[in-house]
Amino acid sequence: MDRDCCQTKPLLGRVNRIAGQVQGIGRMIEENRDCPEILHTISAVHAALRALEAKLLEDHVTHCVTEAASDPKQLDRRLEELVALYKRRLA
Repeated sequence: MDRDCCQTKPLLGRVNRIAGQVQGIGRMIEENRDCPEILHTISAVHAALRALEAKLLEDHVTHCVTEAASDPKQLDRRLEELVALYKRRLA
């Protein structure tokens, strides 16, 4: 899927926020912050990653799978990708 800047910028914004949160965790550890505070931030990173994952999956289904619907071979390949993604996610 080719993303235009309208689709890329928000995704990169999410990734940059997540990266900042992860760096913040490192600083919190260096500063010897309380464990619950660090764990709360780690939970926030997990939630942000899940939200990013959900958005990318939504984009994949909305664009890639839908576009492949006109070509049976392409559709089969895209559906196999989805099954593999779910299997990996559930493992």
